[in-house]
Amino acid sequence: MKKLVALVLACLLVTAVSSAFALTSGTYEATVAAMHGPMTVQVTVDEDSITDVQVTANVETPGLIDWPLKEIPAAIVANQTTEVDTVTGATFSSRAIIRGVREALKLAGATDEDFAAKIEKAPAEDQDLTADVIIVGGGGAGLAASISATEAGASVILIEKTGFFGGNSIVSGGIFNCPDPDLQDYADITSSLDSLIEEALAEEPVSELHAELQATVREQFEAYKQTDKHVFDSAEWMALQTWNGGDKVADLDHVIFYAQNAYPTLKWLESMGMEFAPVINSASGSLYMRTHTAVMPNGTGYFKAFQTRLADKTDLWTPLMNTTAESLITDETGRVTGVNAVGKEGNKVTLHANKGVILATGGFAGNVEMRMEYCVSDKWPDLSAKVITTNMPGVTGDGLRMAQEVGAELINMDQIQLLPYANPWTGATSDITLTYSASCYINKNGERFVREDGRRDEMSLAIIAQPDGLMYQLFSADAVPDPATGKTLGDKTVSYYLDNHLAGYVQADTLEGLAEILGMDPAVLQATVDDMNACVRGEKTDDYGRVTWTKELKTGPWYAYPRKPAAHHTMGGVNIDLSTHALRADGSVIEGLYCAGEITGNFHGANRLGGNAIVDFCVFGRIAGENAAEGK
Repeated sequence: MKKLVALVLACLLVTAVSSAFALTSGTYEATVAAMHGPMTVQVTVDEDSITDVQVTANVETPGLIDWPLKEIPAAIVANQTTEVDTVTGATFSSRAIIRGVREALKLAGATDEDFAAKIEKAPAEDQDLTADVIIVGGGGAGLAASISATEAGASVILIEKTGFFGGNSIVSGGIFNCPDPDLQDYADITSSLDSLIEEALAEEPVSELHAELQATVREQFEAYKQTDKHVFDSAEWMALQTWNGGDKVADLDHVIFYAQNAYPTLKWLESMGMEFAPVINSASGSLYMRTHTAVMPNGTGYFKAFQTRLADKTDLWTPLMNTTAESLITDETGRVTGVNAVGKEGNKVTLHANKGVILATGGFAGNVEMRMEYCVSDKWPDLSAKVITTNMPGVTGDGLRMAQEVGAELINMDQIQLLPYANPWTGATSDITLTYSASCYINKNGERFVREDGRRDEMSLAIIAQPDGLMYQLFSADAVPDPATGKTLGDKTVSYYLDNHLAGYVQADTLEGLAEILGMDPAVLQATVDDMNACVRGEKTDDYGRVTWTKELKTGPWYAYPRKPAAHHTMGGVNIDLSTHALRADGSVIEGLYCAGEITGNFHGANRLGGNAIVDFCVFGRIAGENAAEGK
């Protein structure tokens, strides 16, 4: 990273830096509004220059903010101007740092005109480069593919349109589903999941493969019932539940292969230093107790592991940031042989692949035009710009268009997922508390209205139908005993959100007090909690069908914060085979073209289970890299 910053700075020439002013030497601090909350910037100066810039506090998305934190302060100090480039894809956070520096400089005696010299950039030259494998997209699938391709001995050039690695994966929940006997066999749960399995096994099979899968799961389940274990699971049950959870729209053979590779992929991640909490959960929308939770916030742990492994591959791996792919290059036979791209300054970048090109560009949930184009069913009442998104700005479906231009078939493109519990104003997920199944969803009247462990599409539709299309996530000290240590997905404490009045978080010592803050009838909210607790104790069956319970909610303080559905994931995409080759409509392989991650359309059907996306991009990113490296 330091080399990259130095390279960028070496290409920048400042026209002039005024020395007609005198600063008061010292360190100055300013707090400004950033994307998700306050940001504090500390600037140290001597009589006529900036000597240091530090961001000492922020609530921006972990992983994403790392790049502006490294690049913006370094550029300001090196060039002695605040007129520096923002990090593409993290513009708002970058501008907040710059604004904080300017405010701190004013405290030191500078004016708006001081340290505002324009930077002249050396003309960018066109590039013509060759590698064994060209990878488009620096998210999870792209980096997983980079690792496996370089470990196979292939040279790799990866291009990323933004100024950072991660894509949507860096802002994901970081959760990973797979069977794991060590954590599942005697997991601490207070309800039985057996009814889910029995229901799936009782269904009339719709194909021979479906019947074979049911038979395998039935045999495994019968053997499990002869033990004292708490949770049944297997790769085959994960496959069956994933396929059923997506309304049987996905390709069952792909789903089985995917599930069978999930646990080995978990071990592959752990071999690279990826850390998971030593407990199993059922994350929202996962439908089952097989969720592994990353220790580091959001998706940052995966990228730390990936980049650590790739740090030893610098002789084979070349990343080109701020480089946007525009089209694929093909030869006279239709084989994909490279990529046409454009650099940040508009320079032409032509990339030639000796063995293959991997598209790992993600989906299109953040592209309003595309999601409206493919919203052809009546499932969602509105997918226009009125619907917020969890997606990063750089993930806009570019790879889908490029693949289609060379003949790839796109499948299941109408299958678009909303995430039920996004920040109502920003679409962020990093401010979600890690309470998982020890919480409940209530509407503005204080009533539950949906099973919290159900499908994401069903939860989203239920929330949309509530007053103002809004719900509150309710929890108590039973789930978060200490708000000063209870963490959110983005690793900030519950206290931080409460103290800074962020994301709508509210707190009260009593449930009645919380009801008053939220404008609810205290008796109604109390009845809601009492009914839920009866379900936890096993005294009644939940009216909404929830089966996963962990704790009663009965001890104050009480907490709540608002949530709203946001466009999150697109299940449709390029049709691929199990080797990740892109396929034409007639089933033939497009030679030289591989796809992995959310750009593909075979695995999640009509509804992606929470915690399955990271499995997807890790399993098939790894396979795409291996196969492209060998040109097979």
